[in-house]
Amino acid sequence: MELSIHEVKNKKELEEVLKNNKTIAKDYEVAVIVYAFDKDNKIIFQRRGPGCRDERLKLETIGGRVKQSDSDFRGALDREIKEEVGLDAKIEIEEFVTATYASTFDERNQKEQTWIYMIYKGNLKSGELKIAEPSKCLGYERYKIGEVDEKELSSGAREIYKIVSRKYCNLK
Repeated sequence: MELSIHEVKNKKELEEVLKNNKTIAKDYEVAVIVYAFDKDNKIIFQRRGPGCRDERLKLETIGGRVKQSDSDFRGALDREIKEEVGLDAKIEIEEFVTATYASTFDERNQKEQTWIYMIYKGNLKSGELKIAEPSKCLGYERYKIGEVDEKELSSGAREIYKIVSRKYCNLK
């Protein structure tokens, strides 16, 4: 579900914005996601590996869980980018796109987990993408808007892909 919120800096600001929202579970986790486009306006997806906690073998974008030690969302996303694609690739985080709320089943911990995804647009400026977490990422695939088989996307990525496709339809 897309949330009608503006960009907030960190978890504290997010909690303040959501404090009166009765549809959001109190035990949500926050993840930061970048829809990174390459020089050909293709979105960079990762093929999820067997070490992922959910939706293994599905396509997902770059990003991950915000840690307690992260002071703000953009910093958390920068950390996640480096952890996932290595230090050789330079992905520039551009604008905030939207926030979504979703639930997934955590196969590792055998429980339902609710998420708020803070989504940003980015661009691969230079360098090569590395598989820095081989158990979680089998490789990278790139698709222009409208080219990806949406059945291959994780459920969270599918909803966000539809939003990004509408907003950036000019990048086809």
